[in-house]
Amino acid sequence: MNFKNLFITALRALNRNKMRSALTSIGIIIGVSSVIMMIGIGNSARIAVREKIFTYGANAMSVYDSKKPLTLRDVENIDRLLPQVRYISPFVYKSYVLTKGGGQFIYSRLYGVNNDFFKIKSWPLTNGRYFTEREIAASEKVVIIGNSVRTELFGYTNPVGEVLNVDGLPFKIVGLLTEMGQALSGRDFDNVLIVPHTTAAMKIMGKRTFDEIYVSTYSETEIDETVEQLKEYFRRTHVILPGKMNDFKIKTSKEKLQMVKYISNTLSILLAGIASISLFVGGVGIMNIMLVSVSERTREIGIRMAIGAKRRDILTQFLIESVTLSGAGGIVGMLLGLGVYYLIIFFVDWPFIFSFFSIIVAFFFSCAVGIFFGYYPARKAADLKPIEALRYE
Repeated sequence: MNFKNLFITALRALNRNKMRSALTSIGIIIGVSSVIMMIGIGNSARIAVREKIFTYGANAMSVYDSKKPLTLRDVENIDRLLPQVRYISPFVYKSYVLTKGGGQFIYSRLYGVNNDFFKIKSWPLTNGRYFTEREIAASEKVVIIGNSVRTELFGYTNPVGEVLNVDGLPFKIVGLLTEMGQALSGRDFDNVLIVPHTTAAMKIMGKRTFDEIYVSTYSETEIDETVEQLKEYFRRTHVILPGKMNDFKIKTSKEKLQMVKYISNTLSILLAGIASISLFVGGVGIMNIMLVSVSERTREIGIRMAIGAKRRDILTQFLIESVTLSGAGGIVGMLLGLGVYYLIIFFVDWPFIFSFFSIIVAFFFSCAVGIFFGYYPARKAADLKPIEALRYE
């Protein structure tokens, strides 16, 4: 008996019990759809988190927690000595600043930067303009505000040209930032005031030094080299002897991305493993139904053996039935999984990542479940003795 005939015979056998075949496939359908959903959601979450990380800046790094003051001379020297540096900005930070405007008040974070900061973070304006060189040099009291500050103090009107009272000083609003949303921790990126670094340092913080220096390279491949050169520069300027610990720290977007990649991969494996339990349950269901089928068709098996069917023909026929059940369930599960995955990422506004590899793996895994759990019933059918099978009632 050739494979085509065996396949047709298997389909006819399954077709005689449509409801039982459909119910048997449900476990495989749920398992495969769960695997597809979990892998897809894991991939989408990785991209979404990557975008959140990149709000720190693509190809970016920061020198911070320095025991010696970071100065404008450091900024100028780094910009001059490191040709791969594309953007560089001083950074002055104050956590909570009382801000009044439009008859309302709000506590916001305050950043002191230059215009390169906006390029590092890829943070464009909705209205207004960036700082002029004269405003930075003269420590002018001008401010660019985040969208949350705008809505809290001025509603949804254009705030450019309005005056804010920031930490007791009047500031003119010259720009409005595009909305960035919230961090994974829930922190509001848009509740921020950005002023020239000279203004923040001297008129608000009362100093001439910086808390951090932000640096961005032309490409991601230059990050490691730049980090090493920054270490060499600060060790030299801070007169740190060989073998001594650095008195400063450098963090990069690359390090955060690697950490996120590791966490997301671990979660994807964990979720896929949990979803695979459904495939195991579905496989047990297939084994159970195939054993019932063998019992019901014992006399049929005996007749086939009596007219010349070989042991391998019986074994192959029942394996084909098992694989057909699991394969059909796998196809339906893939379609269901993709559909539910698309709905989920549509509502959470994550990118849709179609993984052809995961589809192929899920399908072949479902077929493998059919072979694994169908082998024992198939072997039991093949091991029947023709005489005993024909006597079976």
